[in-house]
Amino acid sequence: MPTDSVLTSSPARDALTTGVQGHAVQLYSDNAHLMDVLTRFVGNTLLAGNVALVIATLAHKRQLERRLSALGLAPASAALRTRYITLDASETLSRLLIEGTVDRGRFNEIVSQVFARLQSAVSSQDCRVAVFGELVALLWAQGKPREALRVEQFWNELAKKQSFSLLCAYPVASFTHENHLEPFLKLCGLHSSVVPTGSPMESSSEEEHLRTIAQLQQKTEEYEKQLALRQTEQQFRLLVEAVQDYAIFMLDPDGHVRTWNLGAERIKQYTATDIIGKHFSTFYPEEDVRNGKPQWELVIAAKDGRFEDEGWRLRKDGSRFWANVTITALRDKSGKLVGFTKVTRDFTERMQVQRALQKEVTERRAAEQQLHRSEKSLRKLSLHLLRTQDEERKRIGRDLHDSLGQYLAVLKMKLESLASPAGQNGSAATELARCIQLAEDCIKEVRTVSYLLYPPMLEERGLKSAIPWYLDGFSARSGIHTTFEAEPSFGRLPRDSELALFRVLQESLTNVHRHSGSQTARVRLSMKEGMGVLQIEDQGKGISSDFLEQSGQDWMGAPGVGLRGMNERMRQLGGKLELFSDQGGTRVSAMVPGEPTAPPD
Repeated sequence: MPTDSVLTSSPARDALTTGVQGHAVQLYSDNAHLMDVLTRFVGNTLLAGNVALVIATLAHKRQLERRLSALGLAPASAALRTRYITLDASETLSRLLIEGTVDRGRFNEIVSQVFARLQSAVSSQDCRVAVFGELVALLWAQGKPREALRVEQFWNELAKKQSFSLLCAYPVASFTHENHLEPFLKLCGLHSSVVPTGSPMESSSEEEHLRTIAQLQQKTEEYEKQLALRQTEQQFRLLVEAVQDYAIFMLDPDGHVRTWNLGAERIKQYTATDIIGKHFSTFYPEEDVRNGKPQWELVIAAKDGRFEDEGWRLRKDGSRFWANVTITALRDKSGKLVGFTKVTRDFTERMQVQRALQKEVTERRAAEQQLHRSEKSLRKLSLHLLRTQDEERKRIGRDLHDSLGQYLAVLKMKLESLASPAGQNGSAATELARCIQLAEDCIKEVRTVSYLLYPPMLEERGLKSAIPWYLDGFSARSGIHTTFEAEPSFGRLPRDSELALFRVLQESLTNVHRHSGSQTARVRLSMKEGMGVLQIEDQGKGISSDFLEQSGQDWMGAPGVGLRGMNERMRQLGGKLELFSDQGGTRVSAMVPGEPTAPPD
């Protein structure tokens, strides 16, 4: 029977409804239902003058051809004109697989070649290509859902380059196991529409069709929620069970243990069988149980939502450990208390380390305080020694001047009386003259020593007057030329400050004479920001940098008290001593606090 005469009949037109557009998936419960949908899909395509590609099993191919022939669409004639091409799904799948995996390159090559043949059979640029494929159904039936999803992705990728409508088909029986839930949701996401088993092509009404679609969507949403909840619960369960450094378990509202993880077993030594159902007060020392501490913690957690504490807890063997405990109240949507979660960490080692650290800190503080007291005592002793030294120098100087100096002076006068012209011959007079000269030299030396030990001028006239006197004697003894500069307004400083600066002058000039090799020395006295400043500068060879780096602030390490004692004296007075040295010479700066008084006349 001619195809056109069949298509003009009313039953034929009623049988061919609008085909599926985009990338749709048909779920079917039996083959008859699938063949009804497939006949309408392909028949509508051929009736509209478009082309069709069918990749199906051999049984489905034969059934489809018989149904199309019964409608008068002559599939064989369409195939001769390359408007209708069929491929065996099993054979095609074997060509696509490489080591059990569908190859993207082979897929694109095979399908593109078939598309090119179909498009060459029609001249109209508006010709549409309809594709039915069972490759994914075969892969799913073989237990390869991942490969089935890959094929669906390949079709979507090809749709970006080629224009076609695709209908895939899955038997509903393939999604009976709960492990199929996640792949099924992914499958739905790869399609533009999902056609349920009750297809619109066979529904009695549009209302029934919409109701079926709504039920399918609702069921899919439920699947998604169940899957998300199941994944969350599984991940949380794995997380809780795998944690071994934390005891994580749940309590009912009365405090009985409901769950138990590996960390709880490791820390508390109870197995789940031992402890589930028992009250959590089992973990508390007897004194805490008597005081009602466990129940009190639950009351606080229920009231505030959370409770945290640190204290001793018991293991199964009765041993104690220091625990950090967090209890969190659990409530349902209505706010009803349904239980508690409890997280326990073993902080015994940490607590012991902290206590050891605290003990060490306390001991160090005590040692530092003792050291500070010893240092303070040592400084007081050092200052006392310096003051004692000054007093002893003062006493010795006065004794030399007042006793021995007086004796030598009397001796000189006696010798002078004997050396008078009366009754003396020439040789006796000469010897007496020599004795007189020796006595005079002794007197000068005694006076010089006594003044160096403690110059009276320093106490009577002040530092500004004592320095020039000392420099004159130093130049006479050493041959080193000295200069002195002092601010005109510089007056008196406190007695201890003047004496300290004078000792620095003595020590510094002694070092210039003994070590520097300089022929000159320059001394300056000034006031700077309320500090009396004494500077002694030479032009000698300087002090080696190695010595300065090695000794640091201990460069004042002269024999005896030396400059180190002077530095200590500076510190006791609130001042400081500085040293700068290079190949061009050395400069010593001593600074002491003290507002100057009016300068002497």
